[in-house]
Amino acid sequence: MIRDIENIDDDISSMKRIIRQKLTSDPDVIEVLNNHELDPSSPDDYLNNNIFAYIRIPGTQDVAKNFICFSVDDIEDHRYNSVMKIQYVQFVVFCHADDIKTPYGIERHDLLGYLIRDIFNWSNMFGMQAKLVYNKESVTDTNYSCRTLKFELTKTNSLNNAVTRNKYE
Repeated sequence: MIRDIENIDDDISSMKRIIRQKLTSDPDVIEVLNNHELDPSSPDDYLNNNIFAYIRIPGTQDVAKNFICFSVDDIEDHRYNSVMKIQYVQFVVFCHADDIKTPYGIERHDLLGYLIRDIFNWSNMFGMQAKLVYNKESVTDTNYSCRTLKFELTKTNSLNNAVTRNKYE
């Protein structure tokens, strides 16, 4: 590829890198994911195994697994200011019914939801403050309990590509 993909100027890709780093560097998240097949001292191994930078529904598993999936979406320009945009970061936690209990007395999907909220809610790690606007429990039609958390950010709207135009042209 000709472009320097490691340094692309795309806030969605940049945010996903930050989220991956925050999730894999948190020892509590790694512990609560409870993957006995992976070494907790190598948290990057959890990427694309238990932590996904996209939303996916777990398929049939030989071993009960737990997942954190996330997405970053530009939804709309800010209502009164086209220089700003509304952006959402959504996390969906899937925990298998055979592994829902934890030694802490909190169901695994709720505990992972709490950890995500603790890391991201009201943080400024994306350049603007992330505010939790949605936190809901659900189930899949398989053996997974879920928790979906959605954070809203008001961010600058691609100012690096802005072009000044005369509206009377």
